Amino acid sequence: VPSEKILRAGKILRNAILSRAPHMIRDRKYHLKTYRSNLIIIEAAASDNGSCFKIQEQQIIIKFKIIIVLLQETICLSDILPVDQEQHFQDKYLFYRFLDDEHEDAPMPTEDEKKESDEELQDFMLLLSQIGPDAHMRMILRKPPGQRTVDDLEIIYEELLHIKALSHLSTTVKRELAGVLVFESHPKAGTVLFNQGEEGTSWYIILKGSVNVVIYGKGVVCTLHEGDDFGKLALVNDAPRAASIVLREDNCHFLRVDKEDFNRILRDVEANTVRLKEHDQDVLVLEKISAGNRASNQGNSQPPQHKYIVMSGTPEKILEHFLETVRLESTLSDGTDTGVYDFVMMHCVFMPNNQLCPALMAQYPF
Repeated sequence: VPSEKILRAGKILRNAILSRAPHMIRDRKYHLKTYRSNLIIIEAAASDNGSCFKIQEQQIIIKFKIIIVLLQETICLSDILPVDQEQHFQDKYLFYRFLDDEHEDAPMPTEDEKKESDEELQDFMLLLSQIGPDAHMRMILRKPPGQRTVDDLEIIYEELLHIKALSHLSTTVKRELAGVLVFESHPKAGTVLFNQGEEGTSWYIILKGSVNVVIYGKGVVCTLHEGDDFGKLALVNDAPRAASIVLREDNCHFLRVDKEDFNRILRDVEANTVRLKEHDQDVLVLEKISAGNRASNQGNSQPPQHKYIVMSGTPEKILEHFLETVRLESTLSDGTDTGVYDFVMMHCVFMPNNQLCPALMAQYPF
């Protein structure tokens, strides 16, 4: 829902254009059809065709990013010529119309309104300029990955440099992520992004807002904020979601990496350590190790295999992890995962039987 400030900015911008460059908003013909009172954004954004207007003796160009704010974040402009049913603004010869011009009898701004526009325009242009880069980023992220230009990828990469959850990743990995990240937004607090026990299909990074991590029987175990990530553990382990994620506030924005891209870029390249947190404390730390090569029946060597082993954690979470991910028969046969044996032999030190048995019963209440 656009704010009153942004809606007002759209109105001020329309009045300023009609006052100082009225030729920019006019009827245009396309394929023998006339479209009323429309604006061509690439004309408005150009700096070499005179499509600008003076504010206090300075030339102010209607910049590309500023117009995007109106197109992407508000309903101040509507696409009236979707030549190929495009959903998002692109730098093409498309017609757009201010909402005030939707009605055939839309009035021209009065002298008082023109005066108000002159007085307020500079402030609102500054507001739109400040919001513009974020809107530009969202517009790029909404493009299908295959349609992102080299410039788009560079803009995304520059943004990734400032995200806390990606600080440990290499430059190469960040550049690969720039090509596959997807923007996802949800308007309402209380929305469930995914439920505990569901199949893991994506990894998420919080761009804006916050979420609660909820576990059955425990309630909210922690809250994640801008720059935090979640959903990685289920992808790493090919296991069900260990918790539910619920939006804590309205208007949350996320970056999403889907499972196929995660496995290709991160799982076998950079995700060496995975940390699961509850109440802002690490309750399980997994580390990637090489499981070595195995010869096939034809004698050909397969690519190196990797696996995740438990490095540390609370006894309850380690037990839960083993029960969810370890196949006993394979562990007994290959002898490569000593974690289970260590747990069985040493659990009495940190989790005696009078704690282990209730924990097992809690995992299998039936």
